[in-house]
Amino acid sequence: MPLHVSVVKVKNHQYIRVYSSYRNEKGQPRSRIIENHGRLDAALEKDPQYVERLKERIAKENALEAQNKSLELENQAKRRMDKLADSAKGLNEKPGNFKSLNVGSALIRKVWLDLKMPEMFRHLQKGRKIQYPYDQTAYLLTEQRFLNPSSKLKSFNNRAHSIIDHGQVDHLEDLYKVLDVLQEDKKTIVRHLNKEIQKRTKRTVTAAFYDVTTYSFESHSVSEYKDFGLSKDHKVNEVQVVLGLVMDENGIPIDYELLAGNTSEFGTMVPLIKKIKNTYHLKQLIVVADRGLNCAENLFALKEIGCDFVIAQKFKNSAAQIKTQILDPDNWEEFICKDDGEVKCQYKTLNVTQELHERKESPTTHRRYRGPKVLGTMELNWIVSYSPARAAKDKADRDRAIEKAKKAVDDPNRLRSCGYKSLITIPKGTGSPRINWDKIEEQAKWDGYYVICTNLEISPHEATSIYRKLWQIEDCFRVSKTHLETRQCFVWTDPHIYGHFLSCFISLVIEKYMLFMLKRELGKEEITHDKMLESIKTASVVYDDINPQVPLYLRLYEAGLFDRMSTVFGLDALNRVETPSSLRRKLHLPIAKTLATQT
Repeated sequence: MPLHVSVVKVKNHQYIRVYSSYRNEKGQPRSRIIENHGRLDAALEKDPQYVERLKERIAKENALEAQNKSLELENQAKRRMDKLADSAKGLNEKPGNFKSLNVGSALIRKVWLDLKMPEMFRHLQKGRKIQYPYDQTAYLLTEQRFLNPSSKLKSFNNRAHSIIDHGQVDHLEDLYKVLDVLQEDKKTIVRHLNKEIQKRTKRTVTAAFYDVTTYSFESHSVSEYKDFGLSKDHKVNEVQVVLGLVMDENGIPIDYELLAGNTSEFGTMVPLIKKIKNTYHLKQLIVVADRGLNCAENLFALKEIGCDFVIAQKFKNSAAQIKTQILDPDNWEEFICKDDGEVKCQYKTLNVTQELHERKESPTTHRRYRGPKVLGTMELNWIVSYSPARAAKDKADRDRAIEKAKKAVDDPNRLRSCGYKSLITIPKGTGSPRINWDKIEEQAKWDGYYVICTNLEISPHEATSIYRKLWQIEDCFRVSKTHLETRQCFVWTDPHIYGHFLSCFISLVIEKYMLFMLKRELGKEEITHDKMLESIKTASVVYDDINPQVPLYLRLYEAGLFDRMSTVFGLDALNRVETPSSLRRKLHLPIAKTLATQT
């Protein structure tokens, strides 16, 4: 046990003692004197630095004892691992068996606790007939979304591989039941997450980045949410749902809406933006979106609810006068150059009047079309940019499409592909398909051009800087679909689908929040999605109880990134060998999970 130096007063004199602490059979703290150095005044008369020197000696002895103890634990661990390896080969009479436990889950749980999720779920559970632990069941879904995203059945079975004790989640049905309850509690959960993240990131929402994606099901069964529609993933023969997502400037999601699979993306943005603006009492909000959401109805609706916007603009089919202004080589206002003076990018601003036309519906096809009546006008700024690098990319993309189109002309079976079909003219009557060189020449005029539409009086550079952050929402969708594997959903009823996507949204928010905090503390070059999730998934220990008197946890991963990630969120790095008590203390676990070795 570590030694300590103390000065105690006995009657009229002070005495120097060296003691150690221990616990008796009842677990009560006790101490025993190891060295008695006599009276303090006598010692200081001989050497004024007597106490300091004594403390230095005791500190060295403690450090040496800790080093020897650590070395002994390491040697014990090596001997035990060798025994386990031999047992696996059948060399011993009693074959051993050990199971690895993921400790990355301790980091996920620590963030879960930091965001006060248990308190929120306990509050939601109070007074309701929920017979299972709401917090732990919801957490299990989040944890497994990080570690091993799969079906609810596999998530339930994989809980045994986590260092977190999931013993209270003992029925598979509870994972499905919690999906129904999550659907009811979405508003409270989302608001709680935003409140806690705002505290920790000092979030000030001045810009909201919005986009839409689709998630397909391997099914043809239509329901309230599942339906056929325009798939972002080109899943034309499968039902899908539409999800609209809003995130902040740090790349952390704020809110989402789940919509039926046949919903047009044009109508998804304004209701969600309006809800966020009202819910969080935002006085000023800049909406940033891709050109697929740019239509007159959306722009006028955003203005009506008091939002500004920076949205990409379609321009190749604009009025002839505007196209002439875009292509005019003499009216560039701002240039960004390389060190050698070569132009990297150039900008101009065009003043454009946006008209809002009434919409009519065809009595036969029931399709809406633009009527001649103008309901209102709005003055906008079009930020036009031209980049030589973008021009080279546009040309290279088109050249590849032309090569494919040429092969398709020779082989009509290739005409089904949509990537280059637009470059081919197919006669209605007799005749063979041919390359549409006039269209290709028209497309080439616009190589390198890009247009952003805004109602703000800001510089081209400011508008471009705001819009460039939109890539982060595409990254949200990428992480959701690939790393967290929101699809396949493995659930089919509408309440379960809704609960599944809310569970995935919680996981995405926590993942993005963790990444933001780690980049802020460790540096943007040090950490990425891939590195962070890989470190969490591969951080494992094995529990060894071959010697029941001295059970140990053996770290299986190499010290490095996971240790640095842990310290950012207040956990301690693990040594190569840890006792159950030290592991519990370092990972902030209520109890250290143990697995008895099978014999």
